[in-house]
Amino acid sequence: MKRLVSAACLIGISTSSFAGALFFNSTSFAGNAAERALWLSTIGISGGANFVDFEAITVGTNVNGVDLGGGLSLTHPSGTALVQSSSSFFGGSNPIDTRAVALQEIAGTITLNFATPVDYVGGFDIDLPGATLRAVFTDNSTAQINLNTTFTSGNTAEFWGVWRNDAAAISRIEFIGSSGGDGEWGLDNLEYGAVPEPGTMIAIGTGLAFARLRRRR
Repeated sequence: MKRLVSAACLIGISTSSFAGALFFNSTSFAGNAAERALWLSTIGISGGANFVDFEAITVGTNVNGVDLGGGLSLTHPSGTALVQSSSSFFGGSNPIDTRAVALQEIAGTITLNFATPVDYVGGFDIDLPGATLRAVFTDNSTAQINLNTTFTSGNTAEFWGVWRNDAAAISRIEFIGSSGGDGEWGLDNLEYGAVPEPGTMIAIGTGLAFARLRRRR
C-alpha cells in the first residue's frame, strides 16, 4: 500500500522525508507522546500491529537473533543483546517501564531485521550518544537520519519512527556508529507492522456490520 503525503501536509510538523519515506524523532522525553501520536496519525493507524516492550522476557535473557514476534529479530555484532531492568545497564537512564534491551556501544551496525517486510516501525532509544538510523527497503534503496542525542541520566528515552510512505516496504532498520558515550544504551517499546490495503479495511468493516446485524436479529 502507498499513502502519499503532500509537501503541504508536512508544513509545521516535526518530520523529515527522504527517498519517499518519512522519519520522526522526538527532541525530548517530554515530547515523546506528541511525536508518537504524529507518527501514528500520519500512517493512519491507532497503534502498531506488533508491540515489543520486553516486559515479559526474563532479565538477563540474550535476545540477539531471536524472533521477538511478527518476524522481528535484533542482531548485534557482539552476539549479545540482554534484557535488563536496572538503569545501571543504560548509562543511568531508565527503560520506559521496567525492562528494555541493553546494547553495547560500537562503531559498527546494530540491526532490526524483518523476515516479513513492514510499512512502519517505531521505538525508543535510551541513553544514545548519537547514531545514524538507516532504513533499508525491499528494492535495496536506503534513507537515513541522524538521531537526537539522549546521552544523559533519568527519564531521557526519545521516540523515533519510520513510515515508508511511497517508498518500498522496510526490510530492516540499522543503527550505525552508536559510540562515544558511556559504552551502553538501549531500545524499548518497538512497534511495527503493515498497513492493511483499503480493500481489506472495507471487507473488515463490512464483516463487522453484518455481524452486528445478525446479533440484532
